[in-house]
Amino acid sequence: YHLQTIRMSNLLQRTITGILGAAFMLFAIWFNYISFIAIFFLVNIFSLYEYYQLLKKSNIGANASVGTIGGIAIFILFVLHEQYLPISTGILLAATCLLFMVLLLVELFSINEQPLSRVAYTIFGILYISLPLSLFTKIPLDYHGFNIQDNFPIYRFEIIYAILFLIWANDIGAYFAGKYFGKHKLFERISPKKTWEGSAGGLLTAILFTYLLYTYIGIFSIPVWIGLCIVTVIAGSLGDLVESMIKRTLNVKDSGTLLPGHGGFLDRFDALIFAIPFIYLYLNLAN
Repeated sequence: YHLQTIRMSNLLQRTITGILGAAFMLFAIWFNYISFIAIFFLVNIFSLYEYYQLLKKSNIGANASVGTIGGIAIFILFVLHEQYLPISTGILLAATCLLFMVLLLVELFSINEQPLSRVAYTIFGILYISLPLSLFTKIPLDYHGFNIQDNFPIYRFEIIYAILFLIWANDIGAYFAGKYFGKHKLFERISPKKTWEGSAGGLLTAILFTYLLYTYIGIFSIPVWIGLCIVTVIAGSLGDLVESMIKRTLNVKDSGTLLPGHGGFLDRFDALIFAIPFIYLYLNLAN
């Protein structure tokens, strides 16, 4: 009885946190481009914090300060590059390379053991978290030309909504399909609870939801919507497995405790973060 009470309490906490968090994020995305940037700027910071804290708890050396500052700087550069700074994509790449060189110099003048390992773990956080989230800020601006009056890209928050809704639809469908029909393990070595039946249910739910997106949002043709759905669901599901691999390697259950009932930011945004480069490439090719 006591265990059942705890589970109900955790479920209630998880539900309340999920509803409030989703409502706040959706409002920020809808309000304007700046608030959209702000919400994912925070996701970037908190995810980096969790990642470097996990390394610290696992006694793995990394330069958390340089990694966090570098991740924040890259995010800001991507945002400024889109509307405010006349810099080329080459400069963005050069800035990323420069960050890597700075890390090498920091280790050169330090007395830490295993400097290459520290650089690798530090850079991994930026590549895994900050670069995809930086790229995410470009997705709602790239597909509908420019506002003639002020020569700024048009912000289409509906595209961000669609990506999030597809990920959530997949999660919900996979949960219930796996719970009631799951028999065959998908990737037992990394995530013992996931099943092929759950994955199929998640994809089917997302495809059905895609028709609603096409009906009420439009923007793309139905073949492009279906393609976006498949890319988002498959890449997002793989992203969830990748984060499970990272946590299993570091021997932790959750990435953090910042979201009551949900673990950490990496636990909640792992599918999105991993899927972003695939989505960005797909939309550019489809466009």
